[in-house]
Amino acid sequence: MELKAFACDIDKTLTNDAMMLDLYAVETIRYLEAAGLPVILVTARDYMTAWTLSIFMGACGVVAAENGAVVVSNLVGGQPPATLGDMARVKRGLAALQESFGDKVVVYPTPGRLASAVVQRTFDVEEGNAILAPVGARLLDSSLAYHLVDANTGKGHGVEEAARQLGIEAKNVAVIGDNFNDLEMFAAGGYSIAVGNAPQAVKDQVDYTCSARFGEGFREGVKHALKHFAFPGLRRLP
Repeated sequence: MELKAFACDIDKTLTNDAMMLDLYAVETIRYLEAAGLPVILVTARDYMTAWTLSIFMGACGVVAAENGAVVVSNLVGGQPPATLGDMARVKRGLAALQESFGDKVVVYPTPGRLASAVVQRTFDVEEGNAILAPVGARLLDSSLAYHLVDANTGKGHGVEEAARQLGIEAKNVAVIGDNFNDLEMFAAGGYSIAVGNAPQAVKDQVDYTCSARFGEGFREGVKHALKHFAFPGLRRLP
């Protein structure tokens, strides 16, 4: 694999357990960008939050939001988000869940979402997905909430589209994350890395597992990738 970019989750990969950004992880992203390795943010959060964070952190501004259902490359240049998911399927899925679970289905208010809904974890996700299958929707569990999306979307599709917008292939992207909703982007990228706080079942499916947790684990993963793929002049981070 020729390393051309990184893609990473945000929550509990670039943050600590309380969702505060690790400033050393931010420093690492700026170092990578300055060396010509763009960093794609891949997250369950909405696209404006993800894109704004990318810009303020000094990343490339290409983000795959809503678990990969919405991809943004250049809002400043007037390019609209690429919506990969069908919101009609999400709405049908929400109605099916409400019919089956009633008041257990609590939807978080998340204005600005284009292709997903965020639901409290108040019922069994497997049972929910069995209900959603006929309408072409599914739930992704981020450990913080359930994310209701078009069944044909996911972080893997988001990484592929984000890579395309950068003019590279997903097989040249090293991917770093922490949870089950990251598994599809691990499969889409060329090399997968789990930070130390990831569940063991996630660690069992990646190329490299960090001993360090959260943002420190992100830095460890970047160091490992730079050494593993011998990116010129970037074997050591400051």
